[in-house]
Amino acid sequence: MTTARKLRVLNISATVLLVTVVTLQSTQVISMFWGMALLVLIGVPTTVVWVILERRQGAEKMVDGA
Repeated sequence: MTTARKLRVLNISATVLLVTVVTLQSTQVISMFWGMALLVLIGVPTTVVWVILERRQGAEKMVDGA
């Protein structure tokens, strides 16, 4: 599995987890504290993946343009 594919799978799974946490928060299954903690724990890796993907795409454009 290539790095790009792994990053995309991580991104999709993080989106599913975010929707799950928001649903659990809105139905008050989990408290706001734990919901926010989970959102932060999911959001940080998602942001890192987004940055990595953007840098890879930028590097590919530079290689293609040269």
